[in-house]
Order: sequence, then structure tokens, then C-alpha cells
Amino acid sequence: MRLVETALLLVAVTLLLAANRSGAEQAGSYDPRAAFAETDTNKDGAIDLEEFHVRLVEVFYNADGDKDGFLTVDEYERLPYSGDFKDADLDGDKRLSLHEFVRIRYRQFEAADHNDDGELSIDEVVEAYQGQPR
Repeated sequence: MRLVETALLLVAVTLLLAANRSGAEQAGSYDPRAAFAETDTNKDGAIDLEEFHVRLVEVFYNADGDKDGFLTVDEYERLPYSGDFKDADLDGDKRLSLHEFVRIRYRQFEAADHNDDGELSIDEVVEAYQGQPR
């Protein structure tokens, strides 16, 4: 019985540390070049809409701290390049669904895509990030 309790405690501590680490990564320093490299899964030097969408879904669910399927104002504002929550909250319910989150991020993608080629280069990503208030 002690072995089972110890194993469960170890799993709980590991999950807590992982959750704290991802929260610290969101709140801590953000490296747009590292995020670009992680998002550019086919390593062609550009982020297309498919790669961008996959990353958005991952970011959304990692940012959803209470795992209720929505982002609160606090959860959203911890993300880099978050923008105004009110612009993203289409229905005014003070929480963001995945649909609302993807919608606002696609608008940000389009704004960052200066040459309108449907992809983001590393320079476009860095420039967009540097132009955002911290």
C-alpha cells in the first residue's frame, strides 16, 4: 500500500512541476526565434497557416490553466503577443473559446505577413513581436 501511495505522490509532484514550468515559460521571457523554430515543423524557414494552426491549438490548451476549455482574461494576457482581450471575446462572455482564440491569432498572422505570401518568415515574426507592448 505504501508503494502505491508513494507512486501517486510522485506522479502528482511531477505533474505540478510540469504545470508550473509551462506557466513560467508563458509568463517569463519569450524568445520569438525559438517559438518560430518550434512552429516551423517542416523546417522550410517559413510558418504556413497549417503549422500556425497546429501551434495555436497547442498554445490554447497549454494556456488554459483550469482546463475548462476556455481562456480567462488572466490566462490570455499571460501569453506573448496577446493583444486586447475585448477584441478577441466575440460574444462578450469574458472568456475565449478556441474559435475566438484562433480567429484573433489569424488576424495577427495576417497583420504580421507584410509581403502577403500566406507565410511568416523569421523576420516578420520577430518584427511583429518587437512591435508589441510588453
